[in-house]
Amino acid sequence: MGRMTVRATYALDSETDHRIKRLAKQWDVSQAEVIRRSVRAAVESSEQALSPRDVVQHYAQGVLPRSKTRTREVVRSLRAWRHEDDSRRASPRAR
Repeated sequence: MGRMTVRATYALDSETDHRIKRLAKQWDVSQAEVIRRSVRAAVESSEQALSPRDVVQHYAQGVLPRSKTRTREVVRSLRAWRHEDDSRRASPRAR
């Protein structure tokens, strides 16, 4: 790790402050190191998350995670739920 050149001040709620201090003690590092590690982990996990577009592209190019029969069952079930919800919303009591 290089030399620390940026100093910053942040306002935190007491619970977050408590958690940072608890982690610093548990990990035997400074509070600043807790924040650095936490930010690094958050960035790495967000980089691994797929966007809805990525998911659609993935499954458009490959095999679905279930059989075609099971997929049809899921689609039928979702359509039934949607129709039930449409019917409920259209009823006079729902308004």
